[in-house]
Amino acid sequence: MNIKNVHYVFFSPTGTTQAAIRAVGNGTGRTAGQMLDITVGAPEGAIPFTKEDLVIVGMPVYSGRLPGLAVERFRAIGGKNTPVVPIVVYGNRAYDDALVELSDLCAAQGLHTVAAGAFIGEHSFSTVEFPIAVDRPDGEDLQYAEQFGSRITQLLDTCESVAQLALPELPGNRPYKSAMQPVPVATCTDPQACTQCGKCVACCPTQGIRMTDAGPVTEADNCIWCMACVRNCPTNARRVSLAKINDSALRLHNACKARQEPECFLASVSATT
Repeated sequence: MNIKNVHYVFFSPTGTTQAAIRAVGNGTGRTAGQMLDITVGAPEGAIPFTKEDLVIVGMPVYSGRLPGLAVERFRAIGGKNTPVVPIVVYGNRAYDDALVELSDLCAAQGLHTVAAGAFIGEHSFSTVEFPIAVDRPDGEDLQYAEQFGSRITQLLDTCESVAQLALPELPGNRPYKSAMQPVPVATCTDPQACTQCGKCVACCPTQGIRMTDAGPVTEADNCIWCMACVRNCPTNARRVSLAKINDSALRLHNACKARQEPECFLASVSATT
């Protein structure tokens, strides 16, 4: 295939998903094209890709599924026989049905899965007290990702079109597991530590934080617990007060200490072409 550019589409509130897909793209050796960050908003207008593009799509895993907000925003992306690499990033527990869901989502938008991967990122609930997959993806993960990118290029160089590639078999179930139901409770702010810098407002994927004279105010109905505001606060003024999240952090810290490794899948050349 005559792949000229590699493009990136990602929802990455804490930066781990973006890091993983960038490493895969670097490994392809192709020129970097568009960087479509759908974390803080959907693209303006439809974004079409062609058969000469390679698109790497990255999303985090929330309780075994894709974030609903990311799915909605991704529907502005389209293609026509465009090769795509769906990648999910999870917090060292499991990715359940998320990778199958992302591949299906890509197919619905005219993108053909030629490879797919699941990488590990530091869990959004990870804290100093209850660390979960700290600093992942790490150097080993990123090296693996680049090697995976090189394997993708080798595969695509053997074919003239995606029609020659049989979709890779991916772990997961259809129908997907039930999505996590949101609870209208949000992260909060320590007014003594807050400098009103506005970084939490800028990074919130739902635009659910607004700055007031008294400091940031978070709309609980819009909080998706992505922890972008917590991770991006330079003074550690943002925190989680919800007992359910703190209990989950403790449980995951205890249950998910064993290091999980990335899993990657390549399409196969179809014998019927």
